[in-house]
Parts: sequence; C-alpha cells; structure tokens
Amino acid sequence: MRLVHISDLHLGFRQYHRLTQSGINQREADVANAFRAAIDRIIALEPDIVLLAGDIFHSVRPMNPAIIHAFNQLARLTRALPEAIVVVVAGNHDRPRATETGCILRLFTVLGVQVVDAEPRRLAFPERDLAILAVPDVVGDYPALMPESGVRHNVLLLHGEVEGMLPPSATRVDRAAMEIPLDALGAPRWSYVALGHYHVHRQIAPNAYYSGSIDYTSANPWGELVEERQAGLPGKGFIEYDLEHGVHKFHPLDAPRRLVDLPALAARGMSAAELDVAIRDAVDCCDGGIDEKIVRLVVRDVPRHIARE
Repeated sequence: MRLVHISDLHLGFRQYHRLTQSGINQREADVANAFRAAIDRIIALEPDIVLLAGDIFHSVRPMNPAIIHAFNQLARLTRALPEAIVVVVAGNHDRPRATETGCILRLFTVLGVQVVDAEPRRLAFPERDLAILAVPDVVGDYPALMPESGVRHNVLLLHGEVEGMLPPSATRVDRAAMEIPLDALGAPRWSYVALGHYHVHRQIAPNAYYSGSIDYTSANPWGELVEERQAGLPGKGFIEYDLEHGVHKFHPLDAPRRLVDLPALAARGMSAAELDVAIRDAVDCCDGGIDEKIVRLVVRDVPRHIARE
C-alpha cells in the first residue's frame, strides 16, 4: 500500500506586483501551476492514499480564483483515482480564529475528500486494515497521539512544529503553529507520520517526514534555499511512501520560477556611481540572466546619502 504526502500548498499566495496577461498576480499563478503539476505527478503514481498535511491556502479567506483552482485540481484527482483515500487537515494558515468564520476546506467534502479542520479525528478503513489519525493545527494543548490497536497500518497526519526540530529561521517568521515534543509524536508507534508546516523536506525519524512546500511561499525563501543546499535537496516536491516495505521517495517538482540569491556586495567607500557599476556587474554575472527569475542582491555598508543618490 503506497501513500503520497504533500503539504503547504499556500494557494492564493501573492508576492511582488507583477501580473499575468489575465491580471492574476504572477506568484499566485506560479503556485497554482506548481499544484497542477503536483496533481499530474500524483495521478501518474496511482497511490492508494493521498495525504495533504495542511496550509492548503495561504489565508483563512482565500480569493475566489484560489478556491476554484483548488477545487478543480482535487476534483481531477478524485476522478482519476476514485479508489484512493484522500485526507486533508487544516494548517495554521487555514484555521479561522473565530468559530463562526468556518473553514473553507469543508468545500472539498463533496468530492469525497476527508476533511479534518476543527479537532483531531480518527479515520478507519477496515477493508484496508488502515487507520489514520488526522490532527489539524489546534488551539491549546496537543492531543494524545496513539495509534489504533489491532490495525496493520496506522498513519499519523499532523500539521504542527515538532519541538526542537526546526531551525530558528523557520520558526521566527511564520504564524504560530501547534508544537509537539518529539517523544510525544511517538514515531516508532506508527507506520508513517506525515507532517506539515515546515517548508523544507526533512526527515524527523526513520518513518516521519516533513514533505516541505511545493513553492517558495514562506517569509524567508532565501533561508529555505540555504537549507536545501545544505541538505543536498533538489528543491520542492512531495513524498511517496510504501507502507508495506517502509520505502521513502522524494519526488522533486520543477520550480515554476527560479530563485537566485546573488553574492552580497560590500559597498563601504564606494561613490553612488561606483556602486551603480558594481550592481550592474553583479547582475550581469547571473547565470543565464535574470529574466523570469526572482533575484536578490544584498548590498551592505551603504551610507544614507549614497543610497539617496
């Protein structure tokens, strides 16, 4: 029995002021394209289970295009894989702060998707000898995380921060999420633990993983680039896991738009004209040019009067 674990889609994410020809924010379109590509790959893999570990949308009240896109892609998934179990939990970006607001994720239940948004719920699939404990981002204390007895495959699907497992750069810049101590997670008790919230693919235990996001949608994408480089990751993607044999495979996705962090410039002692030339030289050295990319160039030690020029 194989599952796919994908997380942190952040549909509706917007950044910068570039628009597509149809008037959609370019980065919002990029993220939508990444999700469409991920659904293509998942359909091709034909897994038995598809787990979406939260932060489906970037905000509690996403705009209509993001809602329509999510609905259409999940409809495509459930039509193509009618026998697959599809489970979604709410992340900290999905969960409304006020009860009366309601959670937009419930819209997907008409597609046959199991949506868990308000409190933890155990889903039983006796015909497959499978139980899934689905834990959304919740307010207050974390719940007891115990598998179902007498079931061959117990899967934990959870959106939250495993205590001490994430770097400071990942915990300081995002909305607060539920925090779970590693020993409380109890990974050895489970067949697989599917985690969401952290945007870089990471192994927490032999059978417990953050799948990472599908595009660079956090407040610190440049930090993600560094972490991915240090971990030897090819970028963003999702996980395929074989419950029978305990085999993990990371499926990278082609980035809709490349991020480039150019080497920083030290501008101490430079005139405005000299700094202009240095900036131009740095940009010209970008491999393949800067067109259609997101490029950052940090310039340090610039006096205010030089910056004004």
